[in-house]
Amino acid sequence: MMKRALWLLAAGVVVAAGAPACSDDAAGELNRGPRGTSSGNPNDPNDPNNPNNPANQVPPEEQLFRKVEPDLQKKCGGSCHTDGTYVPKPPQFLAPPDAYKSIKGYPSAVTKDVYASSLLSKGPHAGPAVNTDPEFEKKLVEWLTAESLALAAQKLPSTPPFQVQNGPNDIDLTPAATGGLTGVHLTFDASLVGTILQLVNIKLVAPAGQDVHILQPRFVKVKADNSEVVDDSFSNLDQTVPGGAATTMSPGLVLFSSPDWFPFDLGAEKLRVEVQKLEKGKVQVIQGPAACKDANAFGAQVAGLLRGGSGINCAAGNCHGGGVGGYSLAGIANNGNNFADACAATLPKLNQGAAANSLIIQKAVNAGTPHSGGKVNNGQAFTNAFVNNINTIFF
Repeated sequence: MMKRALWLLAAGVVVAAGAPACSDDAAGELNRGPRGTSSGNPNDPNDPNNPNNPANQVPPEEQLFRKVEPDLQKKCGGSCHTDGTYVPKPPQFLAPPDAYKSIKGYPSAVTKDVYASSLLSKGPHAGPAVNTDPEFEKKLVEWLTAESLALAAQKLPSTPPFQVQNGPNDIDLTPAATGGLTGVHLTFDASLVGTILQLVNIKLVAPAGQDVHILQPRFVKVKADNSEVVDDSFSNLDQTVPGGAATTMSPGLVLFSSPDWFPFDLGAEKLRVEVQKLEKGKVQVIQGPAACKDANAFGAQVAGLLRGGSGINCAAGNCHGGGVGGYSLAGIANNGNNFADACAATLPKLNQGAAANSLIIQKAVNAGTPHSGGKVNNGQAFTNAFVNNINTIFF
């Protein structure tokens, strides 16, 4: 009753606002409204202003994301995963204009197995691990669980069912591809081990000149009665293959040995292949470790501070001299002079765009940033050694 009363009041405001104008509407048509506006019927599914219109409804998984989004932005965003200005550049899975679209598009963030999400499995890095804040972790798990259920209910892009040949097979995956990708094939050799279907030499063949990204392909057994059984052997696969190449789809073989899969009848039963994603991709060239601009200047102006000149010996064997926390200063431990290695190891701890906020400085200087190695005696001198030399020694 309350919703109906509010609607009538809103309708009254509309009529009053339009009172000075003439109208030739029949009296019984005053509530119908012009095309493209509210019909006035709260049960009209085609009304663009009706919250019951599916086009206006926000999925429950997105609603849960919006609840945790402020915490995500606060803990993971900013120069890191929103703007991507931190050095080295982190993945922008919270990139504007819509962080939800960005995080859904990041391959390892939303997964069918909730705890396989990189958001939960990522340990301490330039930012803290999620599990350091149990309430934040709880919200993330709640959202990721909803996403997992939505994925399970989703109809995935798929090939039509095909007959499996004993021996070599070549399957056109174009029907399962998106974004205009064509000419991608899946090849394998099939055989029966007793009554169990085995596929070996499974390869993804990309068209010439076009790299291909494939995510979580699944083989589906289509029985003679059209019922289906899904295999998840490749549920962890996230692979990009170079154009024109036939690349093994890791691990390259599968034996369908679960009870619902055998015996497999090559004459009466078929397979189809569905994918989470099959799209145009770009093979990334892995760069070697970054080198400092001036390793000798690092030795002259910074190494001494890290070896105890600041009051704490960061290069001690039981600390970063031994590689604690993934930061190795072994090159300058025990008065070593391998400044190039130590400087290269320091680079990932520095933020070129906001040097004073660099992880190495905050851990050593800021009382609010946890650091098991303690704090330096002269925080300003330690800070200046990095800030004043950020573009001359390091980058």
